[in-house]
Amino acid sequence: MSMRKPTVALVLVAMMVLPIAITASADEQPLPPTINTSWLKGMDGLNEHAYTVTFEDNGSYQSNISVTHLRGGQTLENTVFTTWSSHEGKRVARIVANTSLEWGDEITVSVSITSWNGNALQQPLESDRSFTVGTWNQPMADHEVLLKTGWDLDQTYFNEEGEQGFALNFNGQGWQLREGNVLNSWELGNGTLTTLENTEDGATNLTLNLESIWKNETVQSGVLTSQVFDARGNGILHLVTFDGESRSTVTANVSDGWFNRSMIDGDLDERLRIEATGDLSIIEQNDEGGESLNVTGEVSVFLLETWDENGVRRLQHTQFEALADMVMNDDDFAMDVSLDGLTVLERWEEGVRTEQKNEFKGQGTFGLNEEDENSSIMINGTIHDLHWLTEDGLTVTDDLHMDGVITGDAQGSFGIVRTIEETGNQANATQQVFLVNVIHQETWFNITGINGGNFFDGQGVGANHNRTWDYQVVQSDWENRTVRLVWEETGADPSSGDERPENSPIQVNATQPESEDLLGNISISRETGLMPIPMIPGDTLRLAGQDELALIVTAQSTGNDPRDGFNLHVVNWTGQYENVGTASGAIIDQGPLMGLLSSVYRVLEIPYGEENESANFTESQVVDRILSPSIITAENNTAPQLIDIYFEEGIIYGEGGSAATLVAHIADAELNVDSVTVDLTPLGGDVTELNDRGLEGDSTIGDNRFSTRILVPGLETGNITLNVTATDTWDVSSSGSGSIEVINLGPRLLDFEILPDTGPRGTQMIINTRAYDGHGVTSVELDLRDVGGQMESFDLVEGVWIGNFTVPNSMVPGRQVLNFVLTDGLGQRTFTSLWHADGVNSTMQQIYGPHHISENVMKEISIDVVNSAPTITNPGVLSFERGEGSSTVLLEVAIADVDGVLVARANLGVFTPFTSQDTWQNMYDDGSNGDKTANDGIYTAQMQLRSSIPLGTHEIIVQASDSYGKVSPTSSIAVQLVQEENVFPGPEGSILSTGVMIGLLVVFGIGVAAVLFISVRNKPENLDKEDRFGFK
Repeated sequence: MSMRKPTVALVLVAMMVLPIAITASADEQPLPPTINTSWLKGMDGLNEHAYTVTFEDNGSYQSNISVTHLRGGQTLENTVFTTWSSHEGKRVARIVANTSLEWGDEITVSVSITSWNGNALQQPLESDRSFTVGTWNQPMADHEVLLKTGWDLDQTYFNEEGEQGFALNFNGQGWQLREGNVLNSWELGNGTLTTLENTEDGATNLTLNLESIWKNETVQSGVLTSQVFDARGNGILHLVTFDGESRSTVTANVSDGWFNRSMIDGDLDERLRIEATGDLSIIEQNDEGGESLNVTGEVSVFLLETWDENGVRRLQHTQFEALADMVMNDDDFAMDVSLDGLTVLERWEEGVRTEQKNEFKGQGTFGLNEEDENSSIMINGTIHDLHWLTEDGLTVTDDLHMDGVITGDAQGSFGIVRTIEETGNQANATQQVFLVNVIHQETWFNITGINGGNFFDGQGVGANHNRTWDYQVVQSDWENRTVRLVWEETGADPSSGDERPENSPIQVNATQPESEDLLGNISISRETGLMPIPMIPGDTLRLAGQDELALIVTAQSTGNDPRDGFNLHVVNWTGQYENVGTASGAIIDQGPLMGLLSSVYRVLEIPYGEENESANFTESQVVDRILSPSIITAENNTAPQLIDIYFEEGIIYGEGGSAATLVAHIADAELNVDSVTVDLTPLGGDVTELNDRGLEGDSTIGDNRFSTRILVPGLETGNITLNVTATDTWDVSSSGSGSIEVINLGPRLLDFEILPDTGPRGTQMIINTRAYDGHGVTSVELDLRDVGGQMESFDLVEGVWIGNFTVPNSMVPGRQVLNFVLTDGLGQRTFTSLWHADGVNSTMQQIYGPHHISENVMKEISIDVVNSAPTITNPGVLSFERGEGSSTVLLEVAIADVDGVLVARANLGVFTPFTSQDTWQNMYDDGSNGDKTANDGIYTAQMQLRSSIPLGTHEIIVQASDSYGKVSPTSSIAVQLVQEENVFPGPEGSILSTGVMIGLLVVFGIGVAAVLFISVRNKPENLDKEDRFGFK
């Protein structure tokens, strides 16, 4: 066979096949590319308006890429810069447009492929992607959804002073509503707040159970215009302060804790209020365990209120009121002080201090035992009055009264009396005149006897008396306040003088409080920024709308997220915060809810402060219900139904007596209730709309309990039927009725006076008052049965209820509250101890109705019962016969007091028994110590009649105090001592007269004394070569 035949055949085949192959290559089209956003940070730190076009292979492409940018319907001219690269075996073109993005812009990215791998396409391959520029988690279409949210904010760190912390957690419901260009979002729930601050001087720990946490944001055209965060609750405040060896502790029950931060149109407003009561404790003890201080008390008022606006403190109110007992012990020293008043009050408004009060008031006792070699003394003192008071920056009271006695091997007395004597003008050293208080202080120190020892720096018997007049400027905030000092001193080293100190006074203004960041400068916000709506897998974008909280988002894949009984088509995404943290979730990419997060989970660190500190924030949030647009068809829809109607508080009072939250429980299978209304005309109102959005008293968003706040301004009482209408999004409605109960509000007291309002038991007091009730007032009564009295009825005279009563003997002394019983025309009774000082307030009646009596100012009805001292019945002149020896007789005195006699005592003077060193002796009524009958009101003391007591009349002083410490004046009782008519038989039947017998006893006594004196003188000397009497 010839070799040319196969060759020719191959050539012919090639010639036939080649055109077919060339035609096939020319007709093949590449697959469309994917267009994704690439809105990431550029070289200037701002997000670039950029996109990536990812082709399906790594071939060579010729293409035309353009960006159409519409804003408000107008086209923005732009230039596109393209760079090419290869990624994961695919050709990628990244284009950057020289325009910036804004909310509401319309973008179309177009790609036209004209050549592929060097081959021109017969028809260009056209691809494009169009979207709207929206805001993250904010669909462009009108919508209304309910959300379920839980988050924790934890700021815990350690520094050189210890652990510091701030923790806030929240669980609740959310609500998001868009209408046109305005998007509102709300969150309502509860949680806890814990703060911990440790310093070198102490620690502060606040734990609040937040019953309500409320957060609201308003976004208009993609711009945040307002944000409000509000939290209320109660809990525990624990304060510990260290000062040397002293530890002070305040444990307070916070009854009202409130924090509010709002940002409206760029203005930042922060408010804080903490109101508490609790216990005060101060303990101090040195290292050796000797000296100690113990203060225990009750904090009756602890109030802190602040208001900051744009970094300026506009209001600060601090108030602290307490009662305390202070006990101080050392090895030989003891002091017990009762603080009847400890008050600190300061209020600043608009940079001006409008209120100020510091008050310290108390009384007490102290004692000291001091030893020196073989001698000792005892000092016992009483603090009768300790009272310091400044009001509105001026010193009002500066009182001190204390005195005491010295006993033992040195005897004497001491005391201090200090008070403001007068107020007037006085010139200082430079003859500048100031308003001053003349504070007069008088001190004395008298030593009446010394038996040994070296006490008081060796000062001998004598008296020191010092009087000073301190001319102090009245301004309590100033320094070097004394402008003149005058003194007179008598005693061993007398002196006097009149000085005007230099540089006095120094004028110092009170310091205005500064604004502070109440939440540690932490913003409770999420990431935000611009996004494409819809977003598709492969998109990358940087959400940089929230300072220090930028998030890089990457769209991963599509999927379904079951919410509210439906599968929502979503794009799953992940994110990385530029600081520290991650986020992930799903965002809806189809339908009118495009751009809404159906679920999200965040874990991140929020930076704050000036030292690059951070707080950990963890959050989960999901769509709980879709209210609008409806995803329920009309065919599947059913009407909502009323289940129950009731008051959240349980009751409501008529006559505008109280407001209450009316709740209608609505059941709806499709959960698409659009509106609920209640007809309040039976209560004097109108048809009113209820809500389930956390507004107007609604406590929980989306729980199908629709609420509103109402009041009953009229006279309606009893069970009232109300009609409720519920309508869903398909305009399907149903009506139902329910019964609520209105409580009849009893009468109220106003225009009250008592004359007199102070007096002892037995005082007759007159009361004039007015009472009001819409149903009329039939009776006013004063109930004294709890204090030993009876019901006192009042008479109505020309609109005024008039009555009187006598203060019962069994009423306890002091401030006593009076209880009243008022009855209206329907028989409703009011039991009260308060009257409405504000009375009829026309402004309040416009809100609460014509029968409302204002409760803005409520005053307690009370009287001051003056304690009467015990009554001492003077028995007249007592006569006793003095015998030749020593005998005991009884002093019996009738003493009475309605509160009971706590102590009765008598100064027996010369009749004091030898066995007692104190002339004051206790008297008894308990059947002991000579008392004949217990509890008969006759108090008895034993007196010793000695033959050495001179005949004649002697004075005995009797004094008593009752159970409340009220001391009676001294009562002087005259005791006449007469000679006993007696004779002594002598020898041989003669009679020895009493006078002779006394003479013999005197001689005998002198002899015995001489023997004793000589025997003592002859005893051994002591170490100082002194005898028992101190002689050398």
